[in-house]
Amino acid sequence: MRILWLTENYPPRRGGMAQACDRIVHNLRKAGLTVDLVFFSCAAAETRVIERQNGREIVAAMSESHAHDLNCLYNLLTSPANRQDYTHIVAFGGNLPVIALPVFKAWLGCRAITLFRGNDFDLGVFVPQRRLALYDAIAASDAICVLSGEIQQRVASLRPRADIRLIANGIDLDMWQPQTFDVDNARKWRAENGSATKPVVGLIGQFKNKKGGLFLLENVIAAGLENAMQFLIVGDIEPALQSWLSEKQQILKVCIVPFTDRFDLISHYLACDFIALPSHYDGMPNVLLEAGALGLPVIAARIGGISEVLPAEMRALTFHPGDAEGCRQALQNACTMSADNRQTAGKALQKKISSDFAVARETSAYIQLINSI
Repeated sequence: MRILWLTENYPPRRGGMAQACDRIVHNLRKAGLTVDLVFFSCAAAETRVIERQNGREIVAAMSESHAHDLNCLYNLLTSPANRQDYTHIVAFGGNLPVIALPVFKAWLGCRAITLFRGNDFDLGVFVPQRRLALYDAIAASDAICVLSGEIQQRVASLRPRADIRLIANGIDLDMWQPQTFDVDNARKWRAENGSATKPVVGLIGQFKNKKGGLFLLENVIAAGLENAMQFLIVGDIEPALQSWLSEKQQILKVCIVPFTDRFDLISHYLACDFIALPSHYDGMPNVLLEAGALGLPVIAARIGGISEVLPAEMRALTFHPGDAEGCRQALQNACTMSADNRQTAGKALQKKISSDFAVARETSAYIQLINSI
């Protein structure tokens, strides 16, 4: 068995999809599967092949002509020096993997799996050119894998007879065990930036429009809560949102930390009383699993995999995506929630993550999927 794995999201690219792709492929290789990963990269100056244990990484340099690039990639894959007999091809989200999958499947004579991560499907169905490619990939796939029951239903409505599997994201719980220095760094940040009476709300990851960060902060002001809570933003911020934050710096208390190494993230999480996930649309954000692994409650939109993970103890902290009134009520509930109730809610989420979202379960599910087709 040899798998050709196509993706636009892989380190050093940032974001949850890149992180998830790295984790899944690493653990499949660790389990003994051979995976050749193709990373479509606009930043690469030239295409290169890197040998790895149980597979290769092909960094495919992309130009403005994707048709040219995909033809050249196929030539590389079938060249005497690189030819392999692939049993499976996987399109891991994005646009180019979805475009390539039906053609590469036919030319290489292998089985095909499309993995929809959330954002790729949510955007793809509403962009005409991408929708055609998405439909072709769905039709060509022997199985389709999704992160949440909500996306599973949406894909099924487009192709009722498709074989659609639900495999949730996983998290390596051993890597999210706070150390003494994590706790010390969190306390230091709170002493220097925090308030003894105001809860700290964390927004962690890529601070872009779909994630709903601006929507949340606008409703903090609309609810008159700007003096009742403060915010820690960790990650990349789009220019328009950065401009808005600059205009509101006299109103909102916001601390911004640039995108940081994962090993520094734990202390940033621990400096917060809540983590916010106000997404307008989403799959199953890694931030949700990370917050849960650390026992932190979340203020969240009931969307995608988020709504399927949150325990009943957090119902008062949730709202329908885009519902301003519901968002304001959830923020008010967070402000008035006692420390004991915060801890109870956080522990309930932690228990859910530990029992249902361990990385070993994720890896096992992907192996079963691959072996079944």
